[in-house]
Amino acid sequence: MNFGIAAKLGLLLAVVGMLAAGITGFYAYTVSRNLLIDSAKGELLTATQVLARRIVLAREEGVRNLQILARHPATLAALQGAGHAREDELAALFRLFMETNPAYFQIRLIAADDDGMERVRLDRDGGRLLRITGEELQEKGHYPYVFDTLKLAAGQVYMSRISINDERGSHAALGQPAVQYAVPVMDAHGVARGVVVTNADVGGFFALLAKDLPQDVQLFLTNRRGDYLVHPDPALTFGFDKGRRTLVQDEFPDTRPLVEGYSAQVVTEARDGRYASRPTVAAFIALRPEVTTEESRVILGLAQPLQAVLEQADALGSVTLQIVLGLCLAGIPVAAVLAGAITRPINDLSVAVERFSDDGHKAKLPLERQDEIGLLARSFGRLRNQIRQQLAELHESRLELEHLAQHDTLTGLPNRALFDDRVNVAVATARREDARFALLFIDLDRFKPINDNLGHAAGDLVLRGVAGRILDIIRESDTAARIGGDEFVILLRNVHGREDAASVAQKLAHAIGQPFEAGGRTVSVSASVGIALYPEDGTDVTTLSKHADRAMYRAKEQARA
Repeated sequence: MNFGIAAKLGLLLAVVGMLAAGITGFYAYTVSRNLLIDSAKGELLTATQVLARRIVLAREEGVRNLQILARHPATLAALQGAGHAREDELAALFRLFMETNPAYFQIRLIAADDDGMERVRLDRDGGRLLRITGEELQEKGHYPYVFDTLKLAAGQVYMSRISINDERGSHAALGQPAVQYAVPVMDAHGVARGVVVTNADVGGFFALLAKDLPQDVQLFLTNRRGDYLVHPDPALTFGFDKGRRTLVQDEFPDTRPLVEGYSAQVVTEARDGRYASRPTVAAFIALRPEVTTEESRVILGLAQPLQAVLEQADALGSVTLQIVLGLCLAGIPVAAVLAGAITRPINDLSVAVERFSDDGHKAKLPLERQDEIGLLARSFGRLRNQIRQQLAELHESRLELEHLAQHDTLTGLPNRALFDDRVNVAVATARREDARFALLFIDLDRFKPINDNLGHAAGDLVLRGVAGRILDIIRESDTAARIGGDEFVILLRNVHGREDAASVAQKLAHAIGQPFEAGGRTVSVSASVGIALYPEDGTDVTTLSKHADRAMYRAKEQARA
């Protein structure tokens, strides 16, 4: 049987149409797959940076706690032999800090003399807090966190290497991953009379961080040499303490420049070794502690199976394949009739595919056609819209992560990092325009009994209520932030004098002092407010913050008197 030219042309066009549809679907799938992988890498790096910021904020909070303890009058008095009363007072303060910071294994006051004898010590033992006294106190002068800290200037902080704690009699800390932070205690002549040391639970802290991550995301932490400190497989951690080395650069070779200090961040794909059957995308960044330490940097990483990233691409690929197959089958019987008309729409589709990845460009598709080409165009349009919608959702997720990194999760107020940025802007504006602004430090009084008696849920209700009352008082141009457990700070822009700031402070204290409903009961707190005025009390963030902090403590002492 002889085929005519129309049949041959129709058959040729059918074959060409099938090839074009197949290439279009494959190209669209490949582009979408690559876009999803690149977006996932960016999101993973952003999540790692957000996690690193949380770690830095937690470390800064611990450092502030140490500096507060080192400056407390009872600390120096206990070192100078002022008696058991001062030691008891300091022990009570230690207990308060350990109750509000579950990550602390120990807080100790260690003398510079007597071979580093412990003077006041509080240990965590399971669910209890133990005060160690008498003959159970030990000499610690041979530990680096004592003799290295005694060499520091006032206010400087020492951080030990992260390792397994093997100190005898350390109760809950024994055998656990831990890090020691220490600050020297100076007398009036600038002589270090001792050190205050905290022993922090590294394993518990990172386990808590891991709970906030998606189930398929894995957390890694190494020291500066690449030895694992945190790993999804606990058997691979702290190998240097067990006579073997397990290094991140062996598991993820692309991290070697990060370990050697040539790079600050790395995004990589692992397809060999333990990841041969389950390829993984990973992001690593180097963190450099801004304290005196042997650990010049640590490396933080997050990893996610590539399959989890590609699930959406696989779904789109399946839809694309079904569309291509359907169009190929439907196009065969009409190929001869539509031989002349089918060329132009295919070219339109080819142009749309070529411009698919152009940012913001949306090629015109022959959607008005009611034939197979129109069906292909509409299916491709839906595919394109699905991919762009997913990219938009990924962008919204990144914005949400950035918001979480800059705001307190309990009250929704800005955190210290965002507040410091706004104060820096206010300083620059005030210098340029010869204007004034004020900082108000607020500390809640009688808040701890609420947590102790009614539980932390009731305390959280009170904190959110306080945040709401603060926002009701201040202007939209002002900024309020939560910087600690029950500490808030406010930036008042364009004040005319101290009287304006004092008036706002009085309104805030009055509003906060009104009763709250929490835990089914009516409770009350009061607020101590400290004021610092720019430029009278300082011309930079640090000086203003210190002045406002001291003013707040003076207000608290006056309220107690």
